[in-house]
Amino acid sequence: MRFKLNGQIHPRVYFYFQADFASDGKNLGQLRDAYMDISLDKEGTFKFRGGQSKIPFGYENLQSSQNRYSLDRNDPLNSAVKDERDLSVGIHWAPIEIRKRYKELLDKNLKGSGDYGMAYIMLYNGQRANTLVPNIEKTPHVAVRLNYPFLMNSGQYFEAGIFGFYGNTVTTVVTDGVTYRENDGTVTSSPALNHLFVDKRIGASFVLYPQPFGLQAEFNYGIGPKFLYDPINDKGSVGEETLHGGYIQAMYKLEISDQTIFPFAKYHYYFGGKKFEQDARAYDMKELEIGVEWQPWKAIELNVTYVIADRRYEDMLNPINQQEGNLLRIQLQVNY
Repeated sequence: MRFKLNGQIHPRVYFYFQADFASDGKNLGQLRDAYMDISLDKEGTFKFRGGQSKIPFGYENLQSSQNRYSLDRNDPLNSAVKDERDLSVGIHWAPIEIRKRYKELLDKNLKGSGDYGMAYIMLYNGQRANTLVPNIEKTPHVAVRLNYPFLMNSGQYFEAGIFGFYGNTVTTVVTDGVTYRENDGTVTSSPALNHLFVDKRIGASFVLYPQPFGLQAEFNYGIGPKFLYDPINDKGSVGEETLHGGYIQAMYKLEISDQTIFPFAKYHYYFGGKKFEQDARAYDMKELEIGVEWQPWKAIELNVTYVIADRRYEDMLNPINQQEGNLLRIQLQVNY
């Protein structure tokens, strides 16, 4: 239930607004995007962006839901930028012919990520969209993304990129018995206080667009807050730990008359904490998705996915929590 307004209100000024009326069960409506692109040159190679918009970290994080194969974005990279958006200012750059190429990937139904430039540098809040920063001294995050969509003489498209960010994130530990672990080894035993943790990652992506066979892969590595449990003393703590994870996905584009079918398979894993969740919940997960997306018309997408999951996600309330299971997911989406 997303509604958007966008337009070119001046040759050098573009605006985009999107609201979501089905993001969760807590809010009737939620702001997704509200930003402007201001072209710094007449051709539009340099664009200044300000407002609430997507963070340039990863490839799948930037994809619209109607262009993504799996129903959810992958845990390894989405754990860095939950909801993919934040309050930000930045500049992205690309030659006009490359901006046209990004558009071609969407127009040809190859499920591109859209035009975020070949180079993008951004300052952003770092606490997820629609979230106030607690009353604590905090510097903004800095994100950088370099990306290039290649076009071979054969007509084959593929895309490669590197990206990363650096900042500090505010985590509030609310569960009794959980402490903070400082880098110098000291322990703070006031779990209800907001605390700053280093939050930094670097990653890379590669996409071979389905013409008709395609491959897509991303990986990231970094440091962030994570919950650790001490079973001997029955205590938990949150400190800065390494994290890593990624995914690989194979897909195929099959066109029958005016219909398009995308069978795909995706494996992803993640080992690390999730800074936006309670006690920076610790994850060790592996998941395989096998699915197919059917587009009988451009306005309709039917996605059927079978998931095989093995997930360990632990906090102080559930310090020993490993779950395995298989499930079938079905989604009918209307695009307009």
